[in-house]
Amino acid sequence: MGQVFTFLIAVTGGDEKMALTETTKREFAKRTLDILNSNADALKKAGVDSSVKSGELKQLIDDAFSAEEKQLAAQTQSKKATEASQNATTEAYKKASAVIELLVGSLGKEDALSKRLRNLRDEIANEALRGKSEAT
Repeated sequence: MGQVFTFLIAVTGGDEKMALTETTKREFAKRTLDILNSNADALKKAGVDSSVKSGELKQLIDDAFSAEEKQLAAQTQSKKATEASQNATTEAYKKASAVIELLVGSLGKEDALSKRLRNLRDEIANEALRGKSEAT
């Protein structure tokens, strides 16, 4: 039984206020379960039936690892979605730039519309010129 408490103190550093990461917390629970399982006979002799607690802890650990897998999958999907969004935005920007170049080339640099189109990037980049965004 002393092994369990020695382990718990070692893992937490004896300080219950210590901030633990999700990974550390899952490992703590897993090691606790391993200790419960490997010391079931000694615990039973001491009057502690650890089988129910082991079963509950095992289910919670399985749930925690499953949730972590889902979280990692969601992060991967989020990264892929971000990359797709950035790529699509870049392509739209390049196409818009090409259209402006075509129009300016067709109308001539001194045409009023050409001047407006050529200033469009500056207007978009300057918040004061484009006005406040409603989506903040």
